[in-house]
Amino acid sequence: MSQQLHKAMAAGNLAEAGTLALALAQLGELAIIDLIGLASLLSAQGKTEQTISLYQLWLEHCDSPLEYVAWYNLAVLLQQTDDEAGAERGYRQSLKLHPGFTESQLGLGGLLERRRQPEAALAQWRAALDDLDNASAASPALQIRLYNNIGRLAEALGDLPQAEQALLHSLQLDPRQTLIAPLWLNLRLKLCAWPVYGFVPGLSESALRHATSALAMLSLSDDPARQLAAAQREVRATQPPAPSPLADGDGYTHRKLRIGYLSNGFGAQPIGRMLAELFELHNREQIEVYGFCWTPEDGSALRQRLLRGMDLHVPIATLSDAQAAQAIRAHEIDILVDLHGRLPGARPGILLQRPAPVQIAWLGQPGTSAMAATDYVLADAVTLPPELAPHYTEQPLYLPHCYQPQDRQRPLPPASTSGARAAYGLPEPGFVYCCFSAPEQITPERYATWMRILHQVPDSVLWLQAAGEQVRDNLRVAAMQRGIPSERLCFADPAAPEQQMARYQAADLFLDTAPYAAGAMAGDVLWAGLPLLTSTGHCSASRTSASLLHAAGLPELVTASEKKYETRAVRLAERPKELARLRNRLRKHRDTVPLFDTPQLVCDLEQLYLRIAKGATPVVPAQAGIHTSRPGQRSMDRSGGPSRLRGNDDAPAPLVSILIAADDPLPLETTLLSALAQTWANCEIIVSDSSPDGACRALLKPHLKTHRRLRYAHAPGLAPLDNLNHCLALALGAYIAVAPSGDTLAPDKIAVMLPYFLDHPQVSLVASWRQPRAPDGQALPVAPLFATEIVVGGGSLANLLLSGDSGGAATVCSPGALLFKRASIGMAFGHYHERPYTDRANVATALTALAGGDYVYLPQPLSSYRAAPAVPATPLAQLEAGIEALELLYQAHAHGHRFEPDGRFQQLLSARLAELNTLVSTHHTQLAASAVHRPQLVDALQRTMRIGYQLLLAQ
Repeated sequence: MSQQLHKAMAAGNLAEAGTLALALAQLGELAIIDLIGLASLLSAQGKTEQTISLYQLWLEHCDSPLEYVAWYNLAVLLQQTDDEAGAERGYRQSLKLHPGFTESQLGLGGLLERRRQPEAALAQWRAALDDLDNASAASPALQIRLYNNIGRLAEALGDLPQAEQALLHSLQLDPRQTLIAPLWLNLRLKLCAWPVYGFVPGLSESALRHATSALAMLSLSDDPARQLAAAQREVRATQPPAPSPLADGDGYTHRKLRIGYLSNGFGAQPIGRMLAELFELHNREQIEVYGFCWTPEDGSALRQRLLRGMDLHVPIATLSDAQAAQAIRAHEIDILVDLHGRLPGARPGILLQRPAPVQIAWLGQPGTSAMAATDYVLADAVTLPPELAPHYTEQPLYLPHCYQPQDRQRPLPPASTSGARAAYGLPEPGFVYCCFSAPEQITPERYATWMRILHQVPDSVLWLQAAGEQVRDNLRVAAMQRGIPSERLCFADPAAPEQQMARYQAADLFLDTAPYAAGAMAGDVLWAGLPLLTSTGHCSASRTSASLLHAAGLPELVTASEKKYETRAVRLAERPKELARLRNRLRKHRDTVPLFDTPQLVCDLEQLYLRIAKGATPVVPAQAGIHTSRPGQRSMDRSGGPSRLRGNDDAPAPLVSILIAADDPLPLETTLLSALAQTWANCEIIVSDSSPDGACRALLKPHLKTHRRLRYAHAPGLAPLDNLNHCLALALGAYIAVAPSGDTLAPDKIAVMLPYFLDHPQVSLVASWRQPRAPDGQALPVAPLFATEIVVGGGSLANLLLSGDSGGAATVCSPGALLFKRASIGMAFGHYHERPYTDRANVATALTALAGGDYVYLPQPLSSYRAAPAVPATPLAQLEAGIEALELLYQAHAHGHRFEPDGRFQQLLSARLAELNTLVSTHHTQLAASAVHRPQLVDALQRTMRIGYQLLLAQ
């Protein structure tokens, strides 16, 4: 019968072989070699249950010195069928027969880990290593598997020293393990085991650098080229070729934009804390929020708040990457925002299948993902200045202030008490520097700077966050090696956000890490009112805290070198009044600085989403200066050359963005050449071409090659105002000048106008005379609005614009005559208190920009334009203008604008309503006809008049 079994197996007749094997096993005559051979064939055919039955029958009736192998194989099969109890009996029976059988020890350890008995699993694997050490001929391959398992699980349990030693032993056995070397380096970073690139036989430092993960490279190098190379290596090593995209690149036509947020941080984690209020503030008239997450349920109040802020929550923890991508595709997501990047636990396989037509990276990591499937990265001009864009595979999308959202609902920390320091083991007198960033963000170079700071401030201590005695001991030793007693280091365990916020009250100054800065933690630090000192490097990771400080109005806490960082840290300890002023300023302006203006950030973000979804693709800027100080700190040589900041000679002059919205190359040429001729050196020029065929591109082509400050974008079909807003979305300047296509700018226009902002912080708008010219180019005999330079209070000018009493109102707010502060107009022209206007767009923009500031008018003709014959407005256009005039009036009144003199609002309201009534009566026929094809106009008219009469009666 055994010969028949062999023939059936050789012929591939598994049915006959199975029958014969069962019969032989029943008789106790099936050889174990035949058992294992047939079982392998049956398993390969997916006949798991039949294979299990065969093993069980054999073990019941047969005997062999290799019986322990049969028990091991049966255990593996039972584990595959989720019979964990049966599998454990199999592994243990195998070990009872052969206590040193490493495969069973490996399998049992894996099963124990799966059954949530990690300590027992580690004990099993360590015992297996002991058995191998005592064996005469230990298998290196089995030792490597055991060491790697111990390293992985020990790290998960927080036993970093055991994990680091296990992976070191593994690499010593085989230094060619390309997936293990990065894990070992990450562990050395977490332990502050310096130098991180330790000695491993067979692995040079160069090889270790080549093995560094993208995440570790953020801490180990300030070179953006190295960071990009590490990310690209990681992608090549871990990602399969991209399959066919699931989403159609043409996108969808939903009434509301569907934004999908992808993360495993929707809980009590930094990402969750940053996004909670953002989800709540999304404009549900335009946006639908979908959350795709593989976050375990943590039962936190924050998780419940996050889920409430979503229109739809889709859990994908139990789905494979392919299934998760299909789920996203099924919901027809317009833009998928990846909030995880390549951080631990990432699922890049979802993005790889391109389940959405547009995919954006945001917040996950301050560096490139190097994934071709990610189209854009959300950033700001401080974190990702244009010169860094070549080191990203994604295209930057720039938010105007800061890339990082903040939750204003976070509880503010309690006021510091006299005993707060003692509760944390800190000295009551003396200066407390702190840094609660993760230990892997601390480098020996920055640590050496900290020790020099402590040496210069004798009564100071450094308060650090570190879990585990090994990392604390490493930091103590490093301090003593640099001449600082270990007693001057204080340590805290990781804590919940509320506890961490309370800790900040016991510190004097937060010292940032480099090149991997504090990031999300910096937002909490500043919200708590604790000054934070940082330095900017060459990579995005080193610039995140600088972005937050600029947006918080504290640019003086941003330094440009390690030496200046050290000097500033010492000076602030020696000058308590200066530090107190910074702390008070931070707390006093918490509710007004751009960093914590979350509604504005949401508005800016949504405008970007809407433009990208419409295909208005931004371009990567060629260069830009960074606005590095507060207004009012500058002095200006009125000759037009950019001056330097007082007391900060290394800061560049502010960048001015000149916006040209064009659709015809003929008028564009004059405007372009005059913009290029500006004497203000730090300008960027953005041309957005809305012509269907990109007609302006040919005109710009030779200039694009020679002028790095010139940028071009093609946005076919955009209306004039939308095209201008497209320019604005691409602008990086702290100041904005609009150059209407066809205008000629005087060479010194920017150089003359900008100093009024720099020398007078209260100024919100600067205007110059825009000289009209006849078709032949001759100046028309038209006088400027005012004969001399004049300063008008913002409130007074707003009254003028809202009343419309002066024919000069159009001149006052014509964008081509104005220079704006970028921060004062937000993401779009034509908005006033978040409502868009079309006919009164210029008035709306001016009212927004004037809020709280003054208006300067210069009578010099700093630009000119070819005057065109006035085109009479259509009846419906007149009605729309009347509606918008009333809407502006309502918004101003609702937001507390003071109309002068008293009673002026009632007069204006009554007059505007009367004008609109007259228009309705005059154009009744056209209005009735429009009710069919433009019902929204009739609805707006009825709503506007109803509100107006209600307000009039209320007065």
